Amino acid sequence: MKFVELSEAEFRKFEQKNRYGNFFQGVERARLRKDMGWGVWLLGVKEEGKVVGGGMLMAKNGEGLVQLGPILDWDNANLVKFWVEGAKKFAQKQGLVCLEIFPPALLSVRDAKGEVIEKFERGEVMGVFAELGFKHMGMTVKLENKANRWMVVKDLSGMSNMDEVRGSYKKNVRNKLRKIAPELEVYELREKSEIPLLTAVVDASNDKNGVVSRDAGYYEGIWDVWGKDARWVVARRKEGGEVVSGRILFYHPNEVVSFISGTAREWRQLNGMTFLQDWLMEDSLKRGVSRVNLYGIDGDFSGKNPLLEFKSGFGVVVEEYVGGFRCVLNPMKYRAGKMNRAARGMARKIIRG
Repeated sequence: MKFVELSEAEFRKFEQKNRYGNFFQGVERARLRKDMGWGVWLLGVKEEGKVVGGGMLMAKNGEGLVQLGPILDWDNANLVKFWVEGAKKFAQKQGLVCLEIFPPALLSVRDAKGEVIEKFERGEVMGVFAELGFKHMGMTVKLENKANRWMVVKDLSGMSNMDEVRGSYKKNVRNKLRKIAPELEVYELREKSEIPLLTAVVDASNDKNGVVSRDAGYYEGIWDVWGKDARWVVARRKEGGEVVSGRILFYHPNEVVSFISGTAREWRQLNGMTFLQDWLMEDSLKRGVSRVNLYGIDGDFSGKNPLLEFKSGFGVVVEEYVGGFRCVLNPMKYRAGKMNRAARGMARKIIRG
């Protein structure tokens, strides 16, 4: 086996045909991150000239990150070790201070109440990372920016019409849909100049949740890089045309991902996200997309969990991933970086205060 850098064409061909391929490891995401000033490398393993493993390594401020990668056979411990060891050496050559890897390897599939439907043994994988000097970052339950450990998925395979799909929803969701359907319609953005129609509601939700919004350039970059593989849809009032909710959908051969969304505060009572969620199911069914990835949640099933409560209304399962692994490559610089980030964070709090 050989550890190599792959071309975009090589990486795309392998990643999109592999069952572990996903939106976060796509070439489009690599291009967007490059445009944002990140270092990006497509690192692969070849055996007899054939690509058998690959992962996108991104880096900023000297810290390396692999989100839901690498893409390879996670039941093949030798291959896992070969890629991870190669990536670690590569990161060291690039002068990175640490490397974090969040594999697309499942620990369990659960129902919306947290009951385990299927469990996967990952002791061998955990052992490989430990052997190579990586520390597991814990069985976290909080929604994370880097790579969520908990994902909500709707499986449409085996369903042939919307009566079957809606029959899998909770009763209260079906009731909401009956009430709001006469008031709302879906509009898909066609021009780049229309982006603010959607980002206005995303920014409104971010503001409500205390999240710093992206600038216009970020969304324009998505529009340019993904092209037809991203769809920008809003739910708007039939009477008046006001945008109630909106979301950006990313299409990958393995799934459609609902990654960015928001709702206008003044129209929250119209349940625009419920309307869009149902529209997404119907659209996916028409397109033959069987896996609808509704993205992350807090993996806490014991108390109040509004995001899980909303998404679970659509008859979903919850995927629990193995989590993140971190290897500190330069301890002194890594500690200094953490101290600088903490100081900047404190300064921002003081300014906001």
